[in-house]
Amino acid sequence: MLVEDVTIDQYLLCSALCACGSFKAYITGRCLHTFVVKLGFDLQVSVSNALTDMYCKLGDMDSGFRLLEIESRGTNIVSYTSLIDGYVEADQIEKALTTFINLKRQRIEPNEFTFSSLIKACANDAALEQGSQFHALVLKYKLDQDPFVSSVIIDMYGKCGLLDHLIQAFRTISKANEYALNSLMGVFAQHGLGQEAIDLFNRMVVQNFKLNAVTFINLLNACSHSGLLKEGLSYFNSMENVYGIKPRSEHYSCVIDLLGRVGRLEEAEIFIKKMPFEPNAYAWCSFLAACRKYGDKERGKLAAESLKRVDPENSGAHVLLSNIYAKEQQWEDVRSVRKMMKDENLRKLPGYSWIDVDNKVHVFGAEDWRHPHKKDIDLKLDSLLGKIIEAGYVPDIESVPLDLDDDMKLLSTNCISS
Repeated sequence: MLVEDVTIDQYLLCSALCACGSFKAYITGRCLHTFVVKLGFDLQVSVSNALTDMYCKLGDMDSGFRLLEIESRGTNIVSYTSLIDGYVEADQIEKALTTFINLKRQRIEPNEFTFSSLIKACANDAALEQGSQFHALVLKYKLDQDPFVSSVIIDMYGKCGLLDHLIQAFRTISKANEYALNSLMGVFAQHGLGQEAIDLFNRMVVQNFKLNAVTFINLLNACSHSGLLKEGLSYFNSMENVYGIKPRSEHYSCVIDLLGRVGRLEEAEIFIKKMPFEPNAYAWCSFLAACRKYGDKERGKLAAESLKRVDPENSGAHVLLSNIYAKEQQWEDVRSVRKMMKDENLRKLPGYSWIDVDNKVHVFGAEDWRHPHKKDIDLKLDSLLGKIIEAGYVPDIESVPLDLDDDMKLLSTNCISS
């Protein structure tokens, strides 16, 4: 374009910067930034916003923040929201909140996109107290009817387990939309409320709401988590013929999970072989987890090898295969898998849980021997374990990947969880 002497304006530059961010073209984006400064477009608000957005999409949050500081004359809600969204995507929630506080100090009014990003972050971290505060601000700014904002509010309360708050938030929407309905269906799926998800789907069909790929992912997940095999298969088979939506890899993965959860491993294997494309990591993980649950080591080995092929750095394949061998008490095979993990420098990432008490987040990690309150945590876990065993809970000690007697395995289930 430069060779052909095409006129360069702010619209062209914004489009080019957007493309760099979308296609992760970091070096090209940096060169384009230099070109923008050379031409003197960096002080134009739209171009400055596009630069901030590009760096955030590229994961270079420091450059995005510096732009916001340097180009203070052009600072507005668009650039702030780009920065907040970038921090949320990078899982830097505290910086996202700090940025929100800064924009409030500058008397810049947040918009629906700002709140969508912040509430999404609260949903991902199950930060109920902060999420509720943002919900209150949404009501104050009268943005609760926005389809994107209402959907993330529903998602946030669902992930925090507050179905009553979720239903109340949904009822305040004057005109239901497909985004909110899809979020609600996703929550039903998460909590194993299959029939409620089906009823909601039927309502969407009757009221002529636009169905999309996400609708069917949520619906199939709901059927899977509720053991509704017949219904789930029926919805999958009707997607393209009845509703005109071509199934994607995510929908096939849902069916594999659906078959696996009810123990139909042979059917799941046949379904995998007939797929029109290579199953993704999620599909193989679902199949492998089902093989572990039902003790099918041969299919488990097949799934583990396939998962290693499509996602070589996924330690879950080795861990689940090791658990299958442990359930069969094949300790040599367990040691062999563990050695393979060590040789390939693969580590199982520890699981973490957290709770928010008095605006302070407390994090608990599996096998975290260095936690400052470990002794208190162990005492509480012992107390809780005793109560749930009295109530009829039977720990799954067969899957403990250690060659121990039953009493020691029972003890280890408590330690592994702490």
